[in-house]
Amino acid sequence: MATIHTYFHAGDVVKLKQNISNKPEMVVLKINKIRPTTEKSEERRPILLGVTCYWFSTTFIYQERTFSSKDLEKIVC
Repeated sequence: MATIHTYFHAGDVVKLKQNISNKPEMVVLKINKIRPTTEKSEERRPILLGVTCYWFSTTFIYQERTFSSKDLEKIVC
């Protein structure tokens, strides 16, 4: 069975996959990656650390957090 990958980019609108009350629609701010330092340059693939998103709470307070890409789903506008 083929695995379906979802790629996120800055500016994408996303929401949490979990079923919680008042889950916000968020905007992807940046994708956090790190390049491991190894001796062989051909093995230096970036490792995804998380997806930083921002949103405004119901009281209009700016919120920003980093989530795992497994916890987010894209909203198609």
